[in-house]
Amino acid sequence: MAEFQDVYTTYARRVYRFLLSLTGNASEAEELTQQTFYRAFLHIGRFEGRSSLYTWLCQIGKNEWFRECRRLRRFTRDDVETVDQSTGSLGEGPVASAANLSVEEEIIRKEDGRRAAQALCGLQQPYRDVVVLRIYGELPFGEIAALFDKSESWGKVTFFRGKEKLRKMMEEP
Repeated sequence: MAEFQDVYTTYARRVYRFLLSLTGNASEAEELTQQTFYRAFLHIGRFEGRSSLYTWLCQIGKNEWFRECRRLRRFTRDDVETVDQSTGSLGEGPVASAANLSVEEEIIRKEDGRRAAQALCGLQQPYRDVVVLRIYGELPFGEIAALFDKSESWGKVTFFRGKEKLRKMMEEP
């Protein structure tokens, strides 16, 4: 138990920041961080060491976030949180609120963000995981590839293809 406390002390802040970049909401990120470490504690025996412990924790956190998104059907409601185009993060953070946009520009930005979030949730595996881990988790391709037991070049190619698929999905009416 003391060893897991060390894991929590070492990684909790970084995992929280990762989840905050996904959710754009501090309280939701805090709750997801707690769920992440709870699941990690329950399944620490499953950690195979193919990636860093931080990467494994981010994978658990990302899965918790997707589970929450499905539960709330967040990306199908009209009041969906947006993807901030300048930061790539979800939510209405300080960068989004500080922008001096006209009403029309703000509506367009929110609609684009909603469509981007819907497209991301509709992206097939493993593209969705790779894109989320790279953009939101800011993980290197080597660590992402290790999660899938693949090569670093596989991670790069999968990320590129995932971005292209997202772009095509966004262009559809």
